[in-house]
Amino acid sequence: MSGTNPFQIEGEWLKTALHTHTSATDGELTPEAHVLHHQWAGFDVVTITDHWTLTYVPSTEHILVITGAELAVDPLAKGRYTEILAIGIDDIPEDPGGDRVHWNTDENYHFKTFPDLGAAGAFIAAQGGASYVAHPYWSGLPPEVVLDAEGVTGLELFNSAAERENGRGDSSYVWDLALEAGKQMYAIATDDCHYPGFDIGDAWTMVRASERSREAVLAALLAGHTYASSGPVLHDVRRDGDALEVQCSPCASVIFQSRWELGWGVRADHRNRQEDVRVLERDDRGLVVRARFEPPPGTPDLPYVRVVVRDASGRAAWTNPV
Repeated sequence: MSGTNPFQIEGEWLKTALHTHTSATDGELTPEAHVLHHQWAGFDVVTITDHWTLTYVPSTEHILVITGAELAVDPLAKGRYTEILAIGIDDIPEDPGGDRVHWNTDENYHFKTFPDLGAAGAFIAAQGGASYVAHPYWSGLPPEVVLDAEGVTGLELFNSAAERENGRGDSSYVWDLALEAGKQMYAIATDDCHYPGFDIGDAWTMVRASERSREAVLAALLAGHTYASSGPVLHDVRRDGDALEVQCSPCASVIFQSRWELGWGVRADHRNRQEDVRVLERDDRGLVVRARFEPPPGTPDLPYVRVVVRDASGRAAWTNPV
């Protein structure tokens, strides 16, 4: 996978909400209150992705607002829609080209479809936006739907609303299949916020941007200068030849994930061998705060390595391939 390591470039980390809804479609708060609630919750950036609706709210002194939308493509079967997040767009097509038999008026918006993810991704990219296949596991998407998607920026790796609702929030398996196939797809985590008093702040995406502006955030998203989190903080991730070293907030495990049957990890409970991956530093509770991976001799070429850390509560953070 191409791209530079966001931990080794100049910029600032911005806590970013990339999938949220307001009362303009099926959310609880008015757009203005929604933005202020995200500001209160400590976000630096919020993208409003109302369904087939562009919701415009000005940024404040403390939070950057980026306009987006949650769009859809023709369903796999009756009621089984594939959705896609469009971040940083200023136009929604009158006719996206999908089968009109699936179009309808739903609550406060007119629901339409693109014919496929490639067409949706191309429309979003033409506006300089970033696109992410929304909640693949929750939507029950067959892997080939994601594998065949051309021109999308990435996928929603973790959706905390889906995880809370029915345990289908983590789409890591689909992402790994795509990475193993050589696709360049970046991952995000979101809370899919509809009801901020209940579902805000359980997952987010950290974006390494050169400045707090729409242009800089979109550039960082398109370059994969991000990591996803439902709790842990990644302080540093760096390569040293083939070795990879991680510094993080206290975690119960650090996993260096690669293709099928390969991957190495350490755990705070000591119930693992420390050879190819070692704990370099622990906190006063014994939790891991620094670990290093060195591929053993004879390891086949790795198509990618990504890092997954989990804290003592089971919350995770995920890097893009490094």
